[in-house]
Amino acid sequence: MTDDTIMAAMKRIVDEHGVKDTILRFGRSLDLGDWPGYRSCFVDKPFIDFERLTGAPTILADADEFTEFADLILSPVRRHHTYSNYYITTDGDHAGAWWNHTARHWRQTDMGSALYHQIGWYEAEFVRRDGVWRLSYIKHDFRWIEGNGALFDMTEPALARCVASVFSAEAIAAGKAWSPRKAKG
Repeated sequence: MTDDTIMAAMKRIVDEHGVKDTILRFGRSLDLGDWPGYRSCFVDKPFIDFERLTGAPTILADADEFTEFADLILSPVRRHHTYSNYYITTDGDHAGAWWNHTARHWRQTDMGSALYHQIGWYEAEFVRRDGVWRLSYIKHDFRWIEGNGALFDMTEPALARCVASVFSAEAIAAGKAWSPRKAKG
């Protein structure tokens, strides 16, 4: 191996580690309800594809509003996210990744099971800004869901207003501009 080959391999490893740090901060912030930490994982206007969960196609989101959505929908439940099987590619200040996830949610309820689990994966794109990797696109998908989806009260007024704003017709129209590597933030 030449010094250049070794340096290129070390740079790739450092970049992949930086992307993985953002992924882990994303999940840990969800679990702890650390909404400023969660927000710090995103560019200001990320593309979000949560269609399997929300029914809405890819949107161009305001990261502050999307963080508020996460806070409002998840704060009433206890949650635990586990990530595995990371695949990360880097190209300068851009990166792509996918990883498996298991998301467990619990809430005391008299409306059926107190549990709701998602088993699936994320696909994402990242950009590096000021030495920090941030999500510019994220897709949430799953193999299956089990449990009681009614743990999430979509009729709660503040959440309903936030959902209407985050997944608005304008956000959906803007989301149609997304294509791989176009989400440069």
